[in-house]
Amino acid sequence: MTSKLSGLDQQWYIRRGTVIRGPFTQEKVTHFLLHGQIKIDDEFSLDQQQWQIATRLPELLSLILFEQGENVLWQQQAIDKQDWNAQREALKKEIPQPLSEQGKADGLVELESLSPDAVEGSVTEHIERLEKGRQVSRPLAGFVVFSLLSVMSILIYLKQPEPEVAAIDCAVAASPRVNWNNCQMEAALLSGENLTGATMQNMNLMRADLTDSQLSDVNLSFSNLSASVLSGADLRQAVLIGASLRGADLANVLLDGADLSYADLGGANLAGTSLVGVKLDKTKWVNGRICAIGSVGRCQ
Repeated sequence: MTSKLSGLDQQWYIRRGTVIRGPFTQEKVTHFLLHGQIKIDDEFSLDQQQWQIATRLPELLSLILFEQGENVLWQQQAIDKQDWNAQREALKKEIPQPLSEQGKADGLVELESLSPDAVEGSVTEHIERLEKGRQVSRPLAGFVVFSLLSVMSILIYLKQPEPEVAAIDCAVAASPRVNWNNCQMEAALLSGENLTGATMQNMNLMRADLTDSQLSDVNLSFSNLSASVLSGADLRQAVLIGASLRGADLANVLLDGADLSYADLGGANLAGTSLVGVKLDKTKWVNGRICAIGSVGRCQ
């Protein structure tokens, strides 16, 4: 095989594992070695039949290079790295950050990515490749900008002052957004009252009269409304999670969009009641049946 390895015009194939690349000229192979793109134990061949590692081919690579070994390679790579960093700093304002991160490999190309038509052998060519990559990185840059704007929007939202909530006062007159949490108002007379958006969690409204009252967007979670009268009331978008409505009169009530999950409707009167979009997850229906999770508008 040695007789075939003379001449600077030879075309070489390089094998690393099962991957074969080439052919490359001797000048190009030497360039690869100086830039750390060829390992000393890579195999070389002129015909892809007989293979030898580089250290056994003095005709291809100078013995001096291998005698000094890693020291020569390290010095050359250090010089290339300095040149690369200098060029990269000069372009820092123009190259998108994600692409700049890709330059951390000092611009060196692995052997597996080499081909006769795509070998870039100088710092200038590496920079040109980065310039071409700017178009590829733009969608990623756009995504990053969108993410940052989203985070900023969330932070701005969180910094907004919370809406004022009235202090709990069970003696205060009925009014929109009143806070009656935990109040004991059994048999209260609240017919026709406007309690829109009121906070009325854990209340005792057993046998209360709420006929024709305005209760849209009210929060009545876990309140006791057993045997209460709510006929004709407006309870759209109300929250009644876990509320007790056993035996309650809900005739002609508007419950559109309300949440009655885990509520108890045992024995309640629902004649003419509008249940459009009402959540009934695990709700106890008028006949004692437990509604399935995902029930909306009717007990399933």
